[in-house]
Amino acid sequence: MSITNGEPEAAEQSQHSLFKSVREYLLSLGLPAGYALSEHATHMHHEDVPDDVLTASGALAVQPLIHDSLRISHPILDPHYPDRLYPLFPPMNYGAVVAGAVYRSSYPKGENYEFLQSLKLKTILTLVDVKVSPEYSQFMDENGIQHFQVPIPANKGEVKVQACQMSKALRIVLDRTNHPLLIHCNKGKHRTGCVVGIIRRIQGYESSLIWDEYHVYADDKARFLDERCMEYFDLNTILWIARRYDWIQPNAEHIPCPISTMSVAKACV
Repeated sequence: MSITNGEPEAAEQSQHSLFKSVREYLLSLGLPAGYALSEHATHMHHEDVPDDVLTASGALAVQPLIHDSLRISHPILDPHYPDRLYPLFPPMNYGAVVAGAVYRSSYPKGENYEFLQSLKLKTILTLVDVKVSPEYSQFMDENGIQHFQVPIPANKGEVKVQACQMSKALRIVLDRTNHPLLIHCNKGKHRTGCVVGIIRRIQGYESSLIWDEYHVYADDKARFLDERCMEYFDLNTILWIARRYDWIQPNAEHIPCPISTMSVAKACV
């Protein structure tokens, strides 16, 4: 976001006021955040940070980062097309997290099965607690795909992801014997975005790049609480498997967590 009023000093003061407004709002929710994450919230749209907070200082409201290239529409299929011209349709919000190994998407539909078949998937990880349709189950059975279902709650109103559930999902993804693997939730934005964001932390990505990637897929539905979840998840809970499958250096030691894991991702009871 750029703020221009002809006076650099005034623009700087306006930006400072905006940052202060956002920090005060987050603190009012009991959500202390680091400087970088708070600063990020002043520049990018989040559906759980009201626009009136962003405009309280007289600054311009931030705009969502929308990538139309990710909005895949499916034309009506002509049944008279020869097989060689039959198109393959990836699920919405499809993308490669690690080329040839880990993929992400929204919940696959019937028209996506042939595309998924081309990925030669060995594993599918579902992050929502919904009953698998007979058609989807049959597709996985016929293609020898093992299916894991680890329900991850949506971060609405507070960070609701439980540490043990996130660790369970990450252990499945980090285990290279499960690759090629697809991660999906309903829309491929929030739950999937949190899992991928933590994987990026394991890979050593800087926070700004992790948040940018999250926004590409979540666009105007981005949630600050998701970013806080991925930023403060305690990597030490899955450090052993990250070492075992060469996601990090074998001699990597304890990774400091900015604040207590229990205050961010609830432990399972």
